[in-house]
Amino acid sequence: MKKTFTINISGTIFHIEDDAYEVLHKYLINLKGHFGEEGEGREILADIEARIAEIFLEKSTDEKNVITLAWVEEVIEMM
Repeated sequence: MKKTFTINISGTIFHIEDDAYEVLHKYLINLKGHFGEEGEGREILADIEARIAEIFLEKSTDEKNVITLAWVEEVIEMM
């Protein structure tokens, strides 16, 4: 049994396994470091998060789906 977290990505609530959360969190932190936290960089990050949320929603079959490490790795590869 894995621990899960409830997170908000681009205004959508998701449940995510702890190992998947760690990988996704590190990915988003790296993106923030790359694009910066000012104006345009913040807008780019918002667009990326929105696309990540869209992909997770497409993969979900119902509200009880939990984001797994495999999903996160697949999304990172796509991005």
